[in-house]
Amino acid sequence: MSSAATGYFRPGSSWLHRRNPVTKLLGLLWALLAGFLLAPAVLALLAVLVVIAAATSGLLAGLVRSLRIPALLVASILVVNALFFPGAKEVLVGFGPLAVTREGLSFGLVSAARLLVAFMASILFLFTTLADDLLEALIARGASHRIAFVILSAVQLVPRLQDRAAAILEAQQARGLSVGGSLGTRLRALLPLVGPILLGSLIDVRERTFALEARAFGARPGRTAYRTVADPPVDRWLRIAELAGIVAVVVAALTGVPG
Repeated sequence: MSSAATGYFRPGSSWLHRRNPVTKLLGLLWALLAGFLLAPAVLALLAVLVVIAAATSGLLAGLVRSLRIPALLVASILVVNALFFPGAKEVLVGFGPLAVTREGLSFGLVSAARLLVAFMASILFLFTTLADDLLEALIARGASHRIAFVILSAVQLVPRLQDRAAAILEAQQARGLSVGGSLGTRLRALLPLVGPILLGSLIDVRERTFALEARAFGARPGRTAYRTVADPPVDRWLRIAELAGIVAVVVAALTGVPG
């Protein structure tokens, strides 16, 4: 199965791989809500939980390697807030006309931590959840087939673009395109990729649309699935606990209990 079809999924038989996709989706939703709605002190606990889940699933190394993806964004959040936070008064370090402020640095650290926790939880979900299983699990529980397909497409979007870009780049290298050298040369090498990627993506959308129509996508009633997604009894209890946790987080945020 190609990476475009599997997304970021890493095959395995760990306890987290064996969980039903809806169970993991609710767990991800709880982690995101808790990270953004509750007090910053909760972020450390969430990070520890994600790291433990990754380590016990054999995915800690992959999770650590994936942190290079948001590294630039995290760095920019820290720098911009530390130097340009509006209304900041307490200066920690001055650099000529610029200054690192306590308020800006504090806000930047919290914002970066929330982003990192959300990213780690999301990437762990993608590592352990096959997109096709997620689609079938959502539809089996009454979700709109259109919404489920949008979620599936979003999960597969980046891997599909990566595969397409790699194929186009290899083809253009075979025709003499230089992709090495200075930064300017590398940037110029990216320009010939834009057109083929956009056109290829539009063609891919059209072909997938035709394929879905030929397979009576969304036909009701009497729809059957070619794959069965496991749903152990423990998952049903986990989902109840996760729903209770989501309600608790929302109530705590609305009532201002750590806000």
